[in-house]
Amino acid sequence: MSSFVLAAAALVALSLAFILPALWSGARRTALAMVLIVPLGAAGLYYAKGTPAALDPANRTMPASIEDAIAQLQRRLADEPDNLEGWVLLGRTLKNQGRDSAMAGNIDAALKQFAAARDAFLRAKALSPEEPDLLVETAEALSLAEADRRFSAEATTLLDQALGKVPNHQRGLWFRGIAALQAGDAAGAVQRWEALLPQVDAATAEALREQIVGAREAAGMPPMSDVAVAPSISSPATQGNTLALTLNADPAAVAAMPEQAVLFIFARNADVAAGPPVAAQRIARPQFPLQVQLSDSDSLMPSAKLSATPRISVSARYARSGSVQPEAGDLVAEPVVVELANATAPIALTLAPSDTPTDAARAPTFGP
Repeated sequence: MSSFVLAAAALVALSLAFILPALWSGARRTALAMVLIVPLGAAGLYYAKGTPAALDPANRTMPASIEDAIAQLQRRLADEPDNLEGWVLLGRTLKNQGRDSAMAGNIDAALKQFAAARDAFLRAKALSPEEPDLLVETAEALSLAEADRRFSAEATTLLDQALGKVPNHQRGLWFRGIAALQAGDAAGAVQRWEALLPQVDAATAEALREQIVGAREAAGMPPMSDVAVAPSISSPATQGNTLALTLNADPAAVAAMPEQAVLFIFARNADVAAGPPVAAQRIARPQFPLQVQLSDSDSLMPSAKLSATPRISVSARYARSGSVQPEAGDLVAEPVVVELANATAPIALTLAPSDTPTDAARAPTFGP
């Protein structure tokens, strides 16, 4: 930076050398004023509008390591504290560093890096306090900075805020389930993870099911298979605000479905186009005809209950790949709209082949 200042001073002096002789003979006061004003004005203008940090050789050289890159970014953020993208990048980089250190067995270094990542994410969240992804990342960073990796009350609140904005946020549901389990609320973990299950791929779903099985045991809840296929119905459909369904499908079409196929059943608010279902079930290897009951125990969100929804749109999809996303070749039952209070008999749904994902098939998905 000193060489730049010397060069700039020389340039100012050279400029004044051409101007001052003409002014000195008739306007000495003006000439003296220019001697002071021009250099000082130029310096002030540069420091006000320029980028002095760019003159630092440390900021002009290509970083040789991740540590050098972090140091450069930190210096930049010191001059640009409102740079949201910079704080997020710094937080993610430090978080990855912490994970690498933890895998290498250097726990002390990992905790320091996780703590620095937490601070960076908190700075970012202060700049964008309503962004769901950032809320979830900040909650994760807060937990990583804890020696026991627990989600604190602050982190849990951030997750709840994110899920309030995006109820099907995958990472939000996963972390919120962990937070619930850490707090001794195994049933809460089951609720979040079973809402997440239809959204993930087959490999992830298999691992997630193991976690759900353990959480159900801890909560004293029945196994997943006992919940997925409800017992036969011999009573009115609306006992205790319960909705009864009977599903049928062509045996040949069912026989052609692969082993990984999964049946999804959805009940939605018929008067609201968007949002998560008010009740849903996921059934592997169903046997048709199938009788099912939907109730508040199948709700995905505490704020969206089947019993509080007067008009229900019920639909089903037998997904070839087991994915919640519609695909060609799925068996689809068109939605049936009923008044919950008047649904005194089981609702009949018939699954039929679908060459392309129809609007009706798309409607009952969890994701956006």
